[in-house]
Amino acid sequence: MTSTRSFQTGVAHRPSVVVAARDADDVVAALARAGRDDLRVTVHSTGHGLRRPCTDGLLLDTAPMARVTVDPRSRTARAGAGATWGDVVAAAAPHGLRPPHGSAPSVGVAGYLFGGGLGLTVRADGWAADHVRAIELARATGTVRVCAESDPRCFARLRGTGPDDGDVVTAVHLGLLPSAGLVGGGLVRVLGPADSPGDPAPLYAWADWSARLPDDVSSGVSVVGYPDLPFLPAHLRGRRVLRVGVVGTGGTGRTDTLLAPLRAAVAWDDDTVGPLDPRDSARVYAEPEVPHAYLGDDVLVDGLDRAGLARVVSRTGPMVVTGIRHLGGAAGRPPAVADTVRGRDAAYCVNALAPFGDDVTAASAWSVVDDVLDGFSGRATTEGTHPSFRYGPPRPGTA
Repeated sequence: MTSTRSFQTGVAHRPSVVVAARDADDVVAALARAGRDDLRVTVHSTGHGLRRPCTDGLLLDTAPMARVTVDPRSRTARAGAGATWGDVVAAAAPHGLRPPHGSAPSVGVAGYLFGGGLGLTVRADGWAADHVRAIELARATGTVRVCAESDPRCFARLRGTGPDDGDVVTAVHLGLLPSAGLVGGGLVRVLGPADSPGDPAPLYAWADWSARLPDDVSSGVSVVGYPDLPFLPAHLRGRRVLRVGVVGTGGTGRTDTLLAPLRAAVAWDDDTVGPLDPRDSARVYAEPEVPHAYLGDDVLVDGLDRAGLARVVSRTGPMVVTGIRHLGGAAGRPPAVADTVRGRDAAYCVNALAPFGDDVTAASAWSVVDDVLDGFSGRATTEGTHPSFRYGPPRPGTA
């Protein structure tokens, strides 16, 4: 992936200048040049959440700044701005530690934290932003280390909203968690043909089960309609598939006990829940790792109505993905250090994602996304949406 390529292929950078930064000094120099030449700066790492491209400005690529160091004694890590969560997981795992990472290892550390970071163990451990100790910033005038004591306003903004204009994150310092007792994996159920309404009963079962969970189990569900294409596995081609992701922090025995009612309620086609090495955590949600063009949005809700759930399994087309993440628990508690994370008042985050390109326009894809989310809008919280699940080019007519 070059400095102008992204995981999101539906939005293309067309900069006047590209700087692939190797360290903070390179970032400072790039910002100084942008100031002299009156160029708007766009910072780029992996491009998973890319919404607006760099056009005629300076594209600052932080991907080369991917070094991760771990201090096992203090259970902390320092991750460069270009590091992915897979990089941090790999560095922490030999020490029996894990970061508060999400479901996709290829997502960049910095951008993920700007939205707060909805991790695999969010109900047990809170938002990833809750574990950030300090953030290193570069400005045209030099570098600065920001924490709650040095600049509480800036530190809160970085954890949940993102940096001010003119600030570029060069490294993040975060606390690590013990990986002992981690259990996780997926439960899969084929709901039927992708071009006809599916059976909502497994989705209802998950919703009822999740509402009664203690904090040490975090879960989510996705429903996707697969097209009938020859490169897909035979059991998925042309089918609508539901996948439940489960991660427990209390060990195998406790997680199995808590999972037993859901296992009994549905005849699952696959069940991979078991002891989980953090380096294998991608198996929980099995999300695609191939760059593609997609857009999406979300709604934070205080509960799930069956009418909305039924819409998910009856009105989504090929490769449209609806995801629901269970919040609450530690994710709903006030932070020990002030931040700007959205979603602490929500019970679930519902997101919808649709592909576009070729014969599917962005406007058409947005109509599909909105159709799914409209089924949940009646339970929306006061905060409304979460920034980490907003993807691709904005809706037509928006800024």
